[in-house]
Parts: sequence; structure tokens; C-alpha cells
Amino acid sequence: MAFAGVARSALRFGPAGIRARALHAAASTAPVKWSAQTADLVARLRDQQKYYATVVIKGRPFTVTQNDIVVMDRIQELELGDALQLTQVTELGSRDYTIKGQPLVDPSLYRIEATVIEHPDGKLFTVTKKKQRTAHQKVTYHRNRHTMLRISLLDVNKVGA
Repeated sequence: MAFAGVARSALRFGPAGIRARALHAAASTAPVKWSAQTADLVARLRDQQKYYATVVIKGRPFTVTQNDIVVMDRIQELELGDALQLTQVTELGSRDYTIKGQPLVDPSLYRIEATVIEHPDGKLFTVTKKKQRTAHQKVTYHRNRHTMLRISLLDVNKVGA
């Protein structure tokens, strides 16, 4: 089972056919010919010290920088230490320059990798169900499960004019 916005480097993820097609599609993208003005603007962005990106993981946007930790809903298919390549980026920038996608930024402009570092459980929620005018009361407990990702690489690629 694949989910939007994440390409996984390990081949044991989900049915082999789906994973192989996703990896082949990502690897077979032809290089884009950029205009001289676009190449100049990307070069200015590359000259900045730090970058940020707004990535979409499982339908939710996260604004990340390098070495950030992202806490999100559990992704069952991932194991500790798995490396992910984040491919759905809506915005890429620095303090002075920003590239906004329409709706996504071209994947040839950046490289963002994340590593699964933990699968923690959330805090304990108490759910009380009570019927009016009776002594009936039921208490249940619930914990949300999370996945923690560390953004190990966030880089803007060089583009040729």
C-alpha cells in the first residue's frame, strides 16, 4: 500500500508491483530545461544558508527544515530506520527567496529525505459514556499512535539553463 507524498528507498514496502512502478516513475523523469532567469533565481536560493520546505505527508502539510522532527499519525508500513524521500512539496524557500508550486514544486529542484526514528504512543485519553437519569456509566481509554520522522536532508539542486 503506497501513500501520497512519500517514496521509500526500501523495496520491501507494500506489493512489489506498486513499489517497483513508483520507483521506476520517480527515476525515469526526464531532466527539465529551465530558462536562464529561472536558473539564476534558483542559484540565488542555493546561495542561502538555510532552506525550508512545506511538504505534504498523508494529506497534511508540514513546514520543515533540516534536522527537524515531524510527529505525525502512525504509518504502519514503516519500520525504524527506514529512509523516505519526500516528493510532494508545495513551497521551497529561505529567508529571502521562495519557490511556490502550482500546486507542487518540480521534484528536480530539490531533494528531501527523512528517516523514521520512533513509533511512540500518544497520551492517554479517557472517554466517558453516560446515560441520562440512570446510573449507567462506561469508561474507555484510548491512545493515538504516532510516527516520528527526522528530516535528514533538505537540499536545493543545481539547475542548468
